[in-house]
Amino acid sequence: MNRRQMITTSGLGVAGFVAGTGFTAPACGVSKEKAVRVTGFVIEVTKESVPLLNLLGAPQIAELVTSRTIPALEKLKDALADVDIPTSQSTLQTVRSALSAIGTALLNLPESPRRTTIIGILASVNVLLLTVEAFVESEHSDDTAGPRRAPSSTPRPPTANAVTLLKIYEASK
Repeated sequence: MNRRQMITTSGLGVAGFVAGTGFTAPACGVSKEKAVRVTGFVIEVTKESVPLLNLLGAPQIAELVTSRTIPALEKLKDALADVDIPTSQSTLQTVRSALSAIGTALLNLPESPRRTTIIGILASVNVLLLTVEAFVESEHSDDTAGPRRAPSSTPRPPTANAVTLLKIYEASK
């Protein structure tokens, strides 16, 4: 198996995982175990992106991933395991902020297949974090809202994370 086949196979595996958990999980309700498992998977995928960033010639982005994103993801996983919702919320914001900084830095690099691969990994990580965010929001609403309400039929305005994800998606076309 050559490198191109490996990247394609890995990309299809991540896409399958995203489709299997990221899109169906919010509709089914997200358990603590699933949120912790997805966060663990995100940590592993993020760790695997560091060598690709070094091959891309972006050691400063690799350092950002190593020093800021991975520790924040590990803290998020621990907070989710303890069902510490306030810590989970703040750590999730830290992770989103770090991923946004990484996305911006990637978009400033010259166009290359490696950059596109890493942008795809980043987009997958953002989609997987939606599962974690669904768990945190459901637990937070259980704590503050009392009985569960039916979802509102009015769409929410796009968040800054959604706008960033859209920019990354558009850049990867």
